[in-house]
Amino acid sequence: MKEKIFEILDSLQIQYQNFEHQPTFSTTDAKWVDVPGKRVKSLFLRNKKPTKYYMVVIEDEKALDSNHVRHLLWENKLSFASEERMLDQIGVRPWHVSPFALMNNKNHDLEVIFDENLRDVLIGFHPGRNDNTTVLKMQDIEKYLQHLWNPYRFLEL
Repeated sequence: MKEKIFEILDSLQIQYQNFEHQPTFSTTDAKWVDVPGKRVKSLFLRNKKPTKYYMVVIEDEKALDSNHVRHLLWENKLSFASEERMLDQIGVRPWHVSPFALMNNKNHDLEVIFDENLRDVLIGFHPGRNDNTTVLKMQDIEKYLQHLWNPYRFLEL
């Protein structure tokens, strides 16, 4: 998957840096990884039915206010998606979730919600594996998502 992501980034003429490191399984693990840019976490959520899926990207130190997010998205209930649903929707397991995995979302129906304070920053995401971090500009993540025809927006989280 990493190579496919890099192929897409290269085809879009997006500049990026990739850093190999020990696998990380939490934001606590990731604190020891020395990479430039804003540190974030990508959370994979679903509505109650489940008919709609969301990837919420916030700074790694920030706690998710699920009630606030639920109201912003006009959902009655939000919860974390199971590993099975995650594999089905984006083809990765927990600890590997990132916008890069959306290349596996064939229906282009999963919406990415970025915290507003992540606009115009340098940011790093796992390229399908948690022993690498790929760093690029947020505008280039937007370009990547547009290439995939994947909806996204910025909200005050």
